[in-house]
Amino acid sequence: MSFFDGLIAPDPPPEPPAETMVLSAYDPGGTEDFAPAHWFVPAQLPQVAEVGAGPDVRIMLTGWEVWPASVTMRLAVFLRRIEPGGRTTPYGRPGSGALRCGLLLADGRKVTTLDGEPWPMADGSRPTLRLSGGTGGAFHYQLELHLSQLPPAGPAQLVVEWPDEGVPETVTVLDAAILRAAAGGALEIWPDAAPPARSGAGEEPRGFLSVSLGPSEILARPAAAGLPAWSPPAPDPARGDWEELAPFHWQDTELIRARLAQGADPAALRSGSLDAPLHLAAAHSSPDVVAELLARGPEVDVVDDQGCTPLWHAVVHGAEANAALLLGAGADAWSPRIGGRSPGRLALATSLAPLFAGLPDAVPLTPRERAAQQDADDRAAVFEGVETDGLSVAFVPGIDEEEAVRRLGRDPAECPVLDLDAEPGPHGTGPNGFDPYAPEEAERQVGVTGVPGGCVLVQPVSYRLSTAPVLDALSAGTTAYGVYFNPSGGTFGALSRDGRTELTEEIGLPPYGDEPDGHWLYRFWSWDRPDGMYGAAELAYASAMAGLRLTDPHAVAGAPRRWVEIPDGSPLLG
Repeated sequence: MSFFDGLIAPDPPPEPPAETMVLSAYDPGGTEDFAPAHWFVPAQLPQVAEVGAGPDVRIMLTGWEVWPASVTMRLAVFLRRIEPGGRTTPYGRPGSGALRCGLLLADGRKVTTLDGEPWPMADGSRPTLRLSGGTGGAFHYQLELHLSQLPPAGPAQLVVEWPDEGVPETVTVLDAAILRAAAGGALEIWPDAAPPARSGAGEEPRGFLSVSLGPSEILARPAAAGLPAWSPPAPDPARGDWEELAPFHWQDTELIRARLAQGADPAALRSGSLDAPLHLAAAHSSPDVVAELLARGPEVDVVDDQGCTPLWHAVVHGAEANAALLLGAGADAWSPRIGGRSPGRLALATSLAPLFAGLPDAVPLTPRERAAQQDADDRAAVFEGVETDGLSVAFVPGIDEEEAVRRLGRDPAECPVLDLDAEPGPHGTGPNGFDPYAPEEAERQVGVTGVPGGCVLVQPVSYRLSTAPVLDALSAGTTAYGVYFNPSGGTFGALSRDGRTELTEEIGLPPYGDEPDGHWLYRFWSWDRPDGMYGAAELAYASAMAGLRLTDPHAVAGAPRRWVEIPDGSPLLG
């Protein structure tokens, strides 16, 4: 008999297991923006000292958690008098008189909780001090402030101020050498874990980590009275048709076999439909399902409503084993299907090439075709992993930063080069910079960064750099291509040449037949791109269309060298 007999609530029937995510080994670096709590138990250093006080407030330092390359400071805040409604406000962040903390490090660097991050992205070279956790409310708060780098040895000063509560600027001297010495005491939990998977390696699961509910996810709870927990209904295996099946259901071999056994048509999804089960199975199913369908005799080269065969679907989804089965069943690799392309010609530019290269009637890619494909892949690799949601970018060859500023309607002297890593300002856009999350401000702000051969302009939360007025102003005597990644869906590009927009297009979609060669070269047709390459291919295509080649992604992904505000009343805002 178990100690917990009779107390464990039964589980609902399990869903089909999803692909698991595996924690890789700790990847050490000079900066830990977040405490590496997945990998370490930190060294604990108790230290109790009053670091700030007001008429009705006491702020206490209660200790430190020291990680291999960073440190978390714990503060306890005690209040004796509060307003009845508490401190919660519907109007956003606390006011300018709220609590603020900072550290003056032994090497003279200053880091505070008021520092913004260089926007839109930091490069991690400067230390940051962020609120990383905490509990409490009303009369007592506990704060965890994470310093992203171990402080240099020597005396450091903790500075605390809270104007609203009458806490004056108060300095407490700390010995950073003690913190550095404790870092070696952090206990690594998974020292034998596999090295971190890199983007494009093909090993990491294609999923996302959802928001955790905390310890309640793992601690068993008493059985609750009432209805059992809801779970989505599973497709009925007893049906004799293909209804109720989403694409991912075709990964369930036993479900597909059960439907076939109940009389589901192996040749058609539904009456009058051109789509066949073999199309979906070739793209999404295991080789066992494809083999099961082929054994029942459907036409191996049946075409869907776009004229594509099951072999085409296997190739564009990178399903090598399924493609091999279809070829073994006599599938036609070389007849054109979309845009004059055949599944075999597409495959020759992928890892599936060995399956097709030795087939009868195979025509190898020419050296020129191989070079063009390699050039496109190299350009796309530069942007691997760049976050693009909501971003607009313009690539302009032949002009420098100052000329770009002039074409946006400003004097370069008004828009100096910024060192956002050293002085990010409160919003991460420089001293006295704009608030990037205020739409009416951000829409008029353009980041400008010179690169070899030209200039890159960015707007992290606006579409304006893909519009004709802006691109036409930028393209005088040259070309400009702007691209906008709409967070609501779709990626839109425009090409302007010598002050005139010549092309607007939606890019990144699977081709339907009349797209330019660039859409094929940059693999918009592929559903098998590594996660980090979604957006990368579109950025590479846009820069190539403009005639600008980048060798690193910082001009797009990092903080720009200048911020330029388009003037009020400018025709660029039309």
